[in-house]
Amino acid sequence: MMVDDHVAELRDGEQAWAYGVEWFDQWDAGQRLWLLERVTSALLGRETIEPSAAMFDATVDAIFYEVNDLVRMEIEQDAADDSERSWRQSVIDALECQTDRLSILTADGVDQLAWQTTITQIADAILGIRLYQRAEAFRDADYEKTESFLRDRGLPETYLTLIPPLRTVDQTQWSIDRIQAYVFA
Repeated sequence: MMVDDHVAELRDGEQAWAYGVEWFDQWDAGQRLWLLERVTSALLGRETIEPSAAMFDATVDAIFYEVNDLVRMEIEQDAADDSERSWRQSVIDALECQTDRLSILTADGVDQLAWQTTITQIADAILGIRLYQRAEAFRDADYEKTESFLRDRGLPETYLTLIPPLRTVDQTQWSIDRIQAYVFA
């Protein structure tokens, strides 16, 4: 869904979808697709993202906001099935992979709060404390305070200043293809 929304924005002039994560939503569709490609390759592949940056942390958060919305829609549409492709089953699979334990949730469960809690637990295990949210207060603050905040948390000086590159049509298509290769592998 996220990739489809961005492609529709680029190709059809659709309104940009807001995920509720300003550090992600502020970029144009091509930049967000690049961020999604980088994060997808780190989460589902063998790549790492260096250096750490607020834009990457926010992208992970945006992905989990989207997963939560997709689970909510699945519940509202009563789209429960035994398919391995359901969003609820994907959340269960991710939790079991992460914790190495069986989940008490079932793919036909309709308790939205339980799903939201589980999705947040998975995101927390990946992101930990949302430093990009805490760093927001320092973005326009005194440089010494910002530097101290970043240093005390082991973050690079560029954590708040890195921005995604502007992309050509071919580069954006490459990002789309890479995301799809990881997701549909």
